[in-house]
Amino acid sequence: MKRTHCAAIDLGATSGRVIVGSYSNDGLELTEVRRFPNAFHRLGKNEYWDLGGFFSEIKKGLIEAKKIFPELASCGVDTWGVDYAMVDRSGRLVFPVHAYRDERTEPLLKKLKSSGKDKNIYDWTGIPGINYNTTLQLAETIAKYPHLKDVVDRVLLLADYFNYQLCGAMANEFSLASTGQLLQIDGDHFSKETLDFFDIPKSWFAGPTKAGRKLGKVSSVEGLDDVEVVLVPGHDTSCAFEAIPQIGNDILISAGTWLLTGGLTEKPATGEEAFELGVSNERAGNGGHRPNKILLGLWLLEKTLPAFETRPSSEAEWKALIEAAEDEAAPGFSIDTSDQTLFNPTDMKAAIDANLKRQGVSELPQTLPAYTRLICDSLGRSVAQTVEKFSRMTSTQFDNVAIVGGGSKNRLLCQRIADFSGLPVTSYNLEGTAVGNIGYQLLGLGRIDSLDTFRANVSKDLTKHVYEPKT
Repeated sequence: MKRTHCAAIDLGATSGRVIVGSYSNDGLELTEVRRFPNAFHRLGKNEYWDLGGFFSEIKKGLIEAKKIFPELASCGVDTWGVDYAMVDRSGRLVFPVHAYRDERTEPLLKKLKSSGKDKNIYDWTGIPGINYNTTLQLAETIAKYPHLKDVVDRVLLLADYFNYQLCGAMANEFSLASTGQLLQIDGDHFSKETLDFFDIPKSWFAGPTKAGRKLGKVSSVEGLDDVEVVLVPGHDTSCAFEAIPQIGNDILISAGTWLLTGGLTEKPATGEEAFELGVSNERAGNGGHRPNKILLGLWLLEKTLPAFETRPSSEAEWKALIEAAEDEAAPGFSIDTSDQTLFNPTDMKAAIDANLKRQGVSELPQTLPAYTRLICDSLGRSVAQTVEKFSRMTSTQFDNVAIVGGGSKNRLLCQRIADFSGLPVTSYNLEGTAVGNIGYQLLGLGRIDSLDTFRANVSKDLTKHVYEPKT
C-alpha cells in the first residue's frame, strides 16, 4: 500500500496540535508539525473561546503539513465536547462562544436538580445533569436572549464549526453531539423530548452524522484545495478510546485535563445505579455506545502550578517533578475530587487547601512535589472507586486498566491507579486521539476496510509499560 498522509487537527482545552500520520502496510508514523497553546479568556463575569485565534493556528498547521507532505490527502478535526457556535443562514457567527467552564448555568442546574427532572432527562439521553451540558448552555442563552431564535439557523459544536470553516459543509457529528445531552440514548437521532424541555429549536441541528465520510475539499486555505476534509469523531475522547488496543476485559482511560473512564459497549449503561454514579452514555464515531465516567483529571495539577515560582516547563523538568513527588510519603488523606469548587477556581491551590480543611486536615502540603503526590494519589483513588462501580454495574470482572493520553506518561499516576484498583495498568505510548482521528480519515478515504484492521496494524509497533499493584 502506498503511504497515505493525513493531518489530525487535535484541539484540547489547553493546547492544540496538527499531527500528520503517514500510513502504509508497515504501520503508522506520526509527525507533529505544529503545537500551540489554547485557553479561554474572561471578559467581565464570563469565559469565552477565541475561535478566530484557533482557526488561524489550524490554517498555519495545515500549511506547514502540506509543505512537509506535498501529497497530504486529508485532514480531520477533533475537539473537546459540549461547546458550540451559533450561526445564521450565511454561516456567520451570531453570538460569542462561551467556554464550558463558565459558571453562568449553575442556577439552571440547581433548579433542574431540585425539580427532579434531571432523572427524566437522564432516561432520555443517558447524560447526567452537568453545568457545562450543551442543553443547559443553550437554555441559559435562549432565556437571556430570546431574539436569537429569529437569527440562529444552525448550532455547530466546535469541531463541526471548524469543519465548516475549512470546507463549507455543515454536519453535526455523532460522538460530539452525544457529549452535550442532545441525543436519544437508544437511537440515532436528537432527543425531541429533551430539546422541547429546554425550549431549543429542533431545526438548529441535523443528523447526527456518523464519522468516516468525506465532507469536501479544503476551500478556505490557499494551496490546499486538493486536500479532503473527512468527518472524524469530533470528540477527542471518542478518537482516543477507539484507538486503544484491547487485550482482555479492559476498562479504558483517556487521561488528560479529565480522566474519562469507561469502555466501548453494545448497549448503554442505564438504570438507577448508572444515574447515581453519573455515567455519561456518550457515543462513538460510528454511533456505538461509549459509557464513561467523567472525572477531574490533571487539570488539578495544571492549575496548581502557578502558585509556585519554580514549575516545570520542559519534559526533563516534568520528569524531575514526578520523581520528587514519588519520593514524598503517601498522604494519609485525599482531595474530594467531586467538589464543584475545583471546577474552575481562580486559585486552585487555595481551593485544594479549603477542600482539605473541610475534611479536617490540619497539616497541608507545602511544596509542589507534595501537591503533585497528593493530586496523583487522589486521582488514583477516584479512578479505582469508579472501576469498582463499573464492574458491579456491568457485571464485568475487569482484569486490566488501559490508559492513553498525556496522563499515561505520568508514571506516579499510573502506579497509584494500579495500587488503589488492585489491577495492572497498561500505559500505551500512543497518541490516542491523533491515531483515532487518522484511522477515521483513512476509513473515509477508503484506504482501510475497518478500524479493527487499522488498530491491529498500528499496535504491532506500540511500546507499553505495565504497572503492577504494589499495595
